[in-house]
Amino acid sequence: MKAKVLFFDDIFSDLFRNKFPADQLAWDDNWVSSLTEAFKMAESSTGVSFEIVNCGEIDSWNEVIDKEKPDIILLDLFWPEQAVEKYGDRLRATDVSLEVLPKIREAFPALPVICHTAKPDRELMEKAYEKGATFFVEKVSMSLAEVQVPFVYIVINLLR
Repeated sequence: MKAKVLFFDDIFSDLFRNKFPADQLAWDDNWVSSLTEAFKMAESSTGVSFEIVNCGEIDSWNEVIDKEKPDIILLDLFWPEQAVEKYGDRLRATDVSLEVLPKIREAFPALPVICHTAKPDRELMEKAYEKGATFFVEKVSMSLAEVQVPFVYIVINLLR
């Protein structure tokens, strides 16, 4: 089985990457690397081959989904630089994704969307589910692929 994962995260946006030096991006880069490695590692034990497409352009969600035709979406809920650009307020970082999520759900009702963030709370989780999230996960602070493998099994389950 082959599966395409569309990974929407601000870490891939030029707006975010140009704002911070490499040492401040290390945590996110390591997390992305460990998650990508976990998807690669899973192929031998699960028989599922994953293609990961990274995208930092959340406002282009419709065009990207149409072009890439993913089987599942990973959606970061925290977009601080986009919030500054869009609303003039960094504190509205989750509003960016929470406005896009119901649009994705309406346009692609069967497409699983896993929302993730480093600092979840109950209110944010509830909002994400209300807006159409299929599943919600906290970014794990350890950057080891082995820690991410259980997440891959969740993705496989959602694809069935």
